[in-house]
This record gives sequence, C-alpha cells and structure tokens, in this order.
Amino acid sequence: MNWFVLYVKTRQELKIQNYLKSSNLNIEVFCPTRIVIKQWSDRKKKIELPLLPSILFIKSTDENRDIVFSVPGCIRYLFEFGKPAIVKDFEIEQLVAITDNKRVIEHEVTAVVKGSEIDLTPYGFKDVKGIVDRVSNTVCWVALDTLGCMLKLTLK
Repeated sequence: MNWFVLYVKTRQELKIQNYLKSSNLNIEVFCPTRIVIKQWSDRKKKIELPLLPSILFIKSTDENRDIVFSVPGCIRYLFEFGKPAIVKDFEIEQLVAITDNKRVIEHEVTAVVKGSEIDLTPYGFKDVKGIVDRVSNTVCWVALDTLGCMLKLTLK
C-alpha cells in the first residue's frame, strides 16, 4: 500500500476525509489541518483548516485507488512523470507530527541569520533541521528539504 496525493474540490477536504473514514472502503485517508482563529464583527472562533488546500493523502493499493472517485468532490490524483505520485511514509509521519502538535511553544531565538541551520524538534518535528531562507522583523522562513516546502515561523 502506498500514499497517493488526491486533489479534491476547494473547502471539501474535511467532508471528504470524514466520508472516506466512515465508509467501508479499504483505504486510509489523511488531511493535515491547522487551527486558525477567525475574527467576525461580533466574535472570535477557532476553526480547523487544511494545511494543504484541496489536497488529501490516500493510502491504498494500486488496484483500489480509483475507488475514491465514487465520492463526490474527488477530482484527480497528482501525477509525476506519467505515474501517480507516491508520498513516502516518513513524510506522512512528519506531517502528522506537525498537525498533532497543538500546543503553543515559547521559543527564544537570539540571532537568526540567513543560511543558518535550526533544530525544529521543539516545533513538533522529530530530529528535523531546517535552513533559514529569509528573515524579516517578525517572520523567519525555514526550508525543509525532506518535505520540499517552507515553514513560516513567527518570532516574538
């Protein structure tokens, strides 16, 4: 069984994930989420939003991966070199570690310089280091080579 990247309709990620989890299909589904505080004119509310918009990760065999298209809102799989893109297990584990870390961590940074290496263990990563790409007054962008993405850290 492999992890595949499935594109779904916008703002349908969590609905499709819940439907696939509750169905008797022989697949595993994962949608990394984050908690965001939204401000309305009369209140604030914590909302769970997808970390990667319009993307779900599906763990299935090659024969069963097309079964998800019976669910309304599933668009297509991500392809790479003419074959469905496969995500490695350790990359999914790192995404799970990021999303499971719901607590706020106070972390003091004395000097952040472009090109320096930062240990990301206090932020929910397990033995992962990142390279500082950009620094502004309150934001530090860290490149994660293992995931092929950038992490935005807000500094005090």
